[in-house]
Parts: sequence; C-alpha cells; structure tokens
Amino acid sequence: MDLMERLNRKLSGWANFYQYTDYTATVFSRVDRTVCWKFGHWLARKCRRGFPSLMREHVRAPEPGRATTWVLKGQNSRGWYGEQALRRLATSRKGQFRWRTLEGNPYLIRDEHRTFRESRYADVAFAFSNA
Repeated sequence: MDLMERLNRKLSGWANFYQYTDYTATVFSRVDRTVCWKFGHWLARKCRRGFPSLMREHVRAPEPGRATTWVLKGQNSRGWYGEQALRRLATSRKGQFRWRTLEGNPYLIRDEHRTFRESRYADVAFAFSNA
C-alpha cells in the first residue's frame, strides 16, 4: 500500500508537469502500460505468487465507468485501512500550450502603461548596410 501511495504521488506530479507537452496521450499510455506491468511483476515477486493469479484477484475497475487497474486492499504504515487503485495517466488532464508574449518583467511594478512597441529595426538595418 505504501509503495502504491508513493507511486501515485509521483505519477500525479509527473502528469501535472508534463500536461502541456506534445503527444501527451501517447506518452501517458506508454507510461501507464509500463508502470502497470512493472508493478504487477514486483507484486508477484513480493507475494511469491504467479502473475496470472494476482491479475485475476487484483486487476479490476475501481469504480463503475473507470478503466481497469491494480486495486489493493489493506493497511498502510500509518494505520489507514482501505482500498487503493493505481493511478492511470491516460485519464489525466491534457492541456494545449499557448505562447504568451510579455512586454517586460511582470513582477516589477510600472507606473506608465505602454500602448506601443519599440522597434530598432531601422537602426539595425542601417548599421548592417554600411558595414
């Protein structure tokens, strides 16, 4: 139970950080598959049981309408007794990244409000033409 809690925290942090990357759904599904199989094989070694029998017992949908995953029931090291499911990244939020152009440091307070943008193109073009 403790390992699943730590793994779920890491997976949720990873999903929040990488939600704006390209091909998020593809990467999340690959990570889901890898984590699910690695966790299952670790659990089989720990319990000294066969992998298929563990899958029959512990892989199911945690709630109606949710995808199947590893669901463990037991007590963790802090004394909490209950049922916990391995987090799936495929159901995480996926956002679209949008560039924002800032006109300066947003943390500095400015008194004047600029309504124009300065361009030094003419100066640069003149300097390169006379070089």
